[in-house]
Amino acid sequence: MGPVSRDYSAFDRLKLEREPVGVKFLPTRPEGINRIKTKLAFCEMFYEAQQSEPFYVQKEDFLCVEPLLLGMEDPEPVLVSGFAGGSAGLFKETRANRKVYQYIPKMLKGSVNVVAFSTIDRMDFDPDVLVITANVNQARTLLRAEGYTTGDKWSSNGTPIMACAWMYIYPVISGRTNFTITGLSLGMEAINSPIPEGLFIISIPWNVLPTVMENLRDDDIYKSWRSSGREAHFKRFEKRLNQLRQEMSDL
Repeated sequence: MGPVSRDYSAFDRLKLEREPVGVKFLPTRPEGINRIKTKLAFCEMFYEAQQSEPFYVQKEDFLCVEPLLLGMEDPEPVLVSGFAGGSAGLFKETRANRKVYQYIPKMLKGSVNVVAFSTIDRMDFDPDVLVITANVNQARTLLRAEGYTTGDKWSSNGTPIMACAWMYIYPVISGRTNFTITGLSLGMEAINSPIPEGLFIISIPWNVLPTVMENLRDDDIYKSWRSSGREAHFKRFEKRLNQLRQEMSDL
């Protein structure tokens, strides 16, 4: 898979309760990592990685529709027709469920045979996507870190079903950070996910990681913007504007 070429210690400053998990999509089995010993849904595998040694999974290790999303098998008509979700009450009608499969993120067929998972403290590979579980304060810093030096916007994309596609696959094929909040996914609710509701799951793709980690090392990004109240905030803001107006008028 190649040696680790990045220093992930920048995430230590966030004081995350749960270790970030690196995910890598591979055509062949990795060396030095054992295959998972139990079947799981794709969406719960990052949580499993937080509790265990690094592992990899193959097609037979998934409990849900993940092989379809990973390009490991052909679409099953009962799924992509929307008939399953419509009859189960996930959507009002079959056509609504069918529409989701038109744009849900998917890997190209045959491009992925194995997926590796590891927390960053045990990771011996550079991940395709880093999945981070954070509270709102940590999430604010993480999302800010992406645009702190670039001005790029952040956004969240997802659907009520197949949260795994947006968590793992969308960031890789789009090159954009994505996030969701635990408790929104119907699938994770159905399997009684052990992760408490209301936490952010932020997925950072490999191409964005260097920018995020560089900015997390800047002390200013941890500065608190809380004031003694709304009036104090607006007075401070207006004072600063007046200072800048004076500077510009002196040009």
